[in-house]
Amino acid sequence: MITCREPLNKRGPDGTCWMPTAVGELNRILRDFNAKYRASLSAVVSRSGVPIAWALPADARVDNLATLSATILGASEVIYSGLNQDPPKRVIVEAEKGTLIATGVGPKSFLVAMVTGKLDTVTSGLEAAANSIRHVLQGQG
Repeated sequence: MITCREPLNKRGPDGTCWMPTAVGELNRILRDFNAKYRASLSAVVSRSGVPIAWALPADARVDNLATLSATILGASEVIYSGLNQDPPKRVIVEAEKGTLIATGVGPKSFLVAMVTGKLDTVTSGLEAAANSIRHVLQGQG
């Protein structure tokens, strides 16, 4: 189900919700990633924690995922900055039943996913999805 969220999703003349082409394309990329790499969820999130596009189970709360993922990624970037190091390419949180991975897709957003597959295979797939997302976002100005 699509939830109308301003300003990304707008209402048409008849009051129904419609998504701009870029958000629809991002959602397609996320669904394809989830299917190919058996990810239970994935989302494109602004660095400030606002969800942009997502493919999550019905019981998942996208706002919580977005806010907390942005916090983890932002905190790791602050740690690296404090050590005069380049920011991390990705942040990986491993647990017994899944691995959360967040990787930047530009200065304003990142991709986060929860996966169960082999980490090497998934990270290469995540990077490919991040490149596709980066391409879509760069086309938006």
